Amino acid sequence: MVAQSSAEPLVLRRTYQATPEVVFRVWTDPEYMKQWFRPSKEFTHQFVEVDLRVGGKYRVAFEGPDGRVDTVGGEFIEITPPHKLVYSWMWEQPNEHAGIPSRVTVEFHQRDEGTELVLTHELADAEMKRRHQEGWTGALDLIPEVVIEIERAS
Repeated sequence: MVAQSSAEPLVLRRTYQATPEVVFRVWTDPEYMKQWFRPSKEFTHQFVEVDLRVGGKYRVAFEGPDGRVDTVGGEFIEITPPHKLVYSWMWEQPNEHAGIPSRVTVEFHQRDEGTELVLTHELADAEMKRRHQEGWTGALDLIPEVVIEIERAS
């Protein structure tokens, strides 16, 4: 269950020069996620686990430059490839937001210039929103490199 948010949701938009199918795959394939699903390039992954089905779980652990390891996980609520993903989101200890449930919705819209990704993260308070905005912004900024790699391989 996801707690009702008291803050306005965090909404971020990016447009990538790739089809919704490619961007959806980048978002859900653990091998591609290892390349972008982190606040910045200074973070490394200990693991990325994805069981991409409704009711399936995911867990991602990354280590920051200071050696601290943070793990986030949740359950897939809705999967409509390549248009929409909805999943729960909860940090594990020792993260300061551990145990506080939230919800992420990611939409992939076909546009003339590629795919517009709209991320909506429903968070409990303004401080969580601020911290997650920093992390998501860094992660979203890493996606173009992954998309270029896929496009070159195609």
